[in-house]
Amino acid sequence: MSDDRPKRSWREIDQMRDGSRGGGQRERTQLDPRRQGTYRAKLDRLFSSGKIGDLVQERIGDAADDDPLRSKLLAAIASAEGRGPISKAVDAYLKEHPLPRDVDVLVKVLQHRDEDRQLEAIALLEEICAEEAPKRARSLIGQLKLIRDTGDDPELRQRAEALLEQLD
Repeated sequence: MSDDRPKRSWREIDQMRDGSRGGGQRERTQLDPRRQGTYRAKLDRLFSSGKIGDLVQERIGDAADDDPLRSKLLAAIASAEGRGPISKAVDAYLKEHPLPRDVDVLVKVLQHRDEDRQLEAIALLEEICAEEAPKRARSLIGQLKLIRDTGDDPELRQRAEALLEQLD
C-alpha cells in the first residue's frame, strides 16, 4: 500500500487548511481597512460622548485618588483577614476618611466587630445597590446571609435580610 502522491510540506498543508502562508504573521494581524474604520468610528463616538471618564473611573476606582495614605489604608483593609485585623484596619481608615462607596471594602466592613459599623456599611450598600447591581455580589450575599443567620442585633439582621431580597 504505497502512496504515489508527492509528500506535501507543512506550508502546503497550512495553505490548504486555512489559506495561510508560512511566516505571514504580519499579514494576519493587519485589519481590513473597512473594519479599521469601524473601530475608529466607535472609538471616536466613545471619546466624543464623554463616557470615557466613566469607563476609566470604573476600571481604576479609588486608585485615582492622589492621597497615598488613603490608598495605603484601603490596601490594609483589602488584605486584612479575620474580624480583629479587619476591625483594626477599618477603624484606622475611618479616623481619616468616611466609608468609601466600594462594594469590596464594604463587604470587609460587614465583618467588623462593631454592629454600628456594620449598619453603616449596610446603609451605604443599600444606596449603591439601589443605583445598580454590584458586579461581584457573591461575597456580599454570603456575608449578608451570615449576618442574617448569626447576628445578635435584630435591626442588623432585618436590614441584611432586606438587602438580600433587594439583590435577588
